[in-house]
Amino acid sequence: MGKDNNSKDKSLKNLWYLKSSGILFIVYLIFSYIVNKDIFRTADYDIMVFLQEKISRLFDMPFSLFTVIGSSEVTLFFCLLFFIYFIVKRKHLFLGIGLFFLIMVIEMIGKFTIYHPKPPNIFFRYSLDLHLPSGYIVDTHFSYPSGHMARATFITVVFLFLILQKNESRYKNWISFLFICLFIAGMFISRIYLGEHWITDVIGGVLLGGSVGMLSLYFW
Repeated sequence: MGKDNNSKDKSLKNLWYLKSSGILFIVYLIFSYIVNKDIFRTADYDIMVFLQEKISRLFDMPFSLFTVIGSSEVTLFFCLLFFIYFIVKRKHLFLGIGLFFLIMVIEMIGKFTIYHPKPPNIFFRYSLDLHLPSGYIVDTHFSYPSGHMARATFITVVFLFLILQKNESRYKNWISFLFICLFIAGMFISRIYLGEHWITDVIGGVLLGGSVGMLSLYFW
């Protein structure tokens, strides 16, 4: 009876992950359609100008670090660490982590098909003399969705799942949650402040990364 209940609970959790993924992806598609209509252009511009006027240029360097952290190379490295951790520590082959590559595919579809011109170069504030290869592989004139934000959100979903699975003390959990909140907020703001993405790109990235992240947990 106990095993049957555990199996039922796991099935319900998996179904919840799948439904959450589907809902987020539907919202992503609807939002993408609206973005393609160029409805948010004024809001995009006003929010970017507001952030660049209100935030000190002293943040150019720390925010630029988020560009490196959210790159394909670094986020892929984190995913490999998660994969190895689940095999070595949890004795579990978590193939869902491989859906990380699905984000890149959907991101490229968006950047080739959704009309959303990049922010002008006058807004660009990236200040590091470091440019990873992924930045040169595919370069389109459109910026939707933000791949950095999508990858960061995907990793955040998996990391939150890992925290909840470990059953750590409440204090450690709060510390981890605070770290995650600062990370995702920093990535969100940095994309706009650095002039690399409009806020609509970033919101699209959150929806995409969240959807694929929840789908990956379905395969746990």
